[in-house]
Amino acid sequence: MLNYGSAAFDYEPYPICYITDVLDEDTYGRLVETYPDRELFEYKPELGHKFSLSEVNNRQNYENFLAGSPVWKAFYDHVKSADFVEKVLEMLAANKIDLGLRRIRVLSEKTGHKASLLSRIRRQTELSARFEFSMMPADGGRILPHTDAPNKLITLVVSMMRPDEWDMTWGGGTSVCLPTDRTLVFNHLNKSMAFEDVDTVKTFPFEPNQCVLFVKTYYSWHHVAPMTGPGDAPLRKTLTINIESCV
Repeated sequence: MLNYGSAAFDYEPYPICYITDVLDEDTYGRLVETYPDRELFEYKPELGHKFSLSEVNNRQNYENFLAGSPVWKAFYDHVKSADFVEKVLEMLAANKIDLGLRRIRVLSEKTGHKASLLSRIRRQTELSARFEFSMMPADGGRILPHTDAPNKLITLVVSMMRPDEWDMTWGGGTSVCLPTDRTLVFNHLNKSMAFEDVDTVKTFPFEPNQCVLFVKTYYSWHHVAPMTGPGDAPLRKTLTINIESCV
């Protein structure tokens, strides 16, 4: 369902790529037009200034929404499939990023942070995928610099905006950054940091039907800087897909 053919990689300071036209035009249009309403979301001030709807945040609203939206339920089922996870790993390997996962078991539903006894006996790595709907106001929306939780392996951030809905001068791009004090680069446990304490290395623009994909490392620092759009501007809408491991 996702097309990685246009992926353009940077390898420093960590593997990250920018993908245009990640979904076919028809599918993307239907997903954008049926994106969930703001009242279903949970405000997450500890992450910056954003609203979230996921398996973790407002789960009942999340499940009810998927049950009532065939187009999003189909996308959900695809993300939960072994085929989705395997295709992402294959794409990374084809671009010289080998995560060393030879024996994997993809779970359609994550049952916990610890791998099952059967998988440990078989020396399999249990993986699961999930996605989060995320909204941020154009006027001051932001995500603090962080590296992602330790159990995350791969993150994909897909824009969910209509053509010409977003003015790029407002910001909204995903930025690669590093702590100004390089002794703080190691961040396996995903502590956040203030914007003034990091150097921005590169910012990927926020455009319709694009994806920023990166590999979680102890130094995979990234953020969305405070946006500068008007208060009546559309919300910045994205879909964040995570591939996670159980240990």
